Formats: sequence, C-alpha cells, structure tokens
Amino acid sequence: MKSLVEDLLFLARSDDRRSPLRLQTVSFSDLAWEALLPFESVAFEAGVALDSQITPDLELLGDPEQLRRLVAILVDNAVKYAGPRGSASLILRPQGDEAVLSVHNTGEAIPPEHLPRLFERFYRTDSDRARSQGGYGLGLSIAKKIIEEHGGKIRAVSTEGVGTTMCFVLRKYKENNVYE
Repeated sequence: MKSLVEDLLFLARSDDRRSPLRLQTVSFSDLAWEALLPFESVAFEAGVALDSQITPDLELLGDPEQLRRLVAILVDNAVKYAGPRGSASLILRPQGDEAVLSVHNTGEAIPPEHLPRLFERFYRTDSDRARSQGGYGLGLSIAKKIIEEHGGKIRAVSTEGVGTTMCFVLRKYKENNVYE
C-alpha cells in the first residue's frame, strides 16, 4: 500500500509540476549498474537469466533519483514477465548524441492492440496475470513520465517468440551544461 501511495504521489506531483527535477551531471552508466544490481538476486530466485551490456562513461544531465527509479521499473518488469527459465537483459549504449537504454525479456509477447495503451496509468494487458505478479499498473506510466521530463522518448516492441523490449532515448550531456 505504501508503494501505491508513493507512486500516486509521484504522478500527482509530476502532473502539478510541484517537484522540479534536480538536474545534475550523472554517470548514467554507473547509475544503470546500481539500479540493476538488486535485481540479480530477484532474477536468480525467479529462475531468470539476467544479462547486461553497459557502455562505460555515458553522462547525462538528469535527476539521479528519478533515472535510477526509471531503470529499476524497467528491469523489474523485465524480470517479472520473463517467464519460467526466461531471460532479461539491459543494454546501454551511445548512439550519436543520444544514450539508448533497452531492456528486453523473453516472456510472452504483448498483443499489438495493447502496445499503444501500455504506458497509461493503471492499464493492464492481462488482469489475472498482473494480479498474481503484484503491482498496480503504474510502473510504466511513471517510467514514461520520468523520460518525458528528461526530454526523452520511450517505446515498446513485442514479438511472439522473441519477447518484449522497452527502449528509451535520452540526450547525452555536453560540457557547456546544455544538451547536445
């Protein structure tokens, strides 16, 4: 219940713009590692193989707490829905003047008709499965809000037999305190 209240407060404050971003130069590479590490034991307990490829020294101008929360939400979902003996992976890499983070799992594909609504608050693709996995359908809407507040974009791709990938793009930080 505490987690639900915290999530709802985060969204309400974000909508009302009462909690401004605390922007600073962030090693997104280090932050991604820090957010990923607690899920190694969770993945192991669930029988899910967790892999990562994180390019070192990627810096962003961002709010470190929100970016850490963003990565944790996506990794948590990937591990949760990877399926029995499935796998989840996180890849962080540069692409031109952007940092691209992809989180993939090998679980059941999300039907195409659900993809456009995936980032809506309280939206669940399968309420029975979602209830057994826990959560309230707020994680991806929070992730989208964090990404939008940082000037980025997120998308979901899901293919039968391959799994689901959440991919977001943020602009890299430049020395003169502006985005590239």
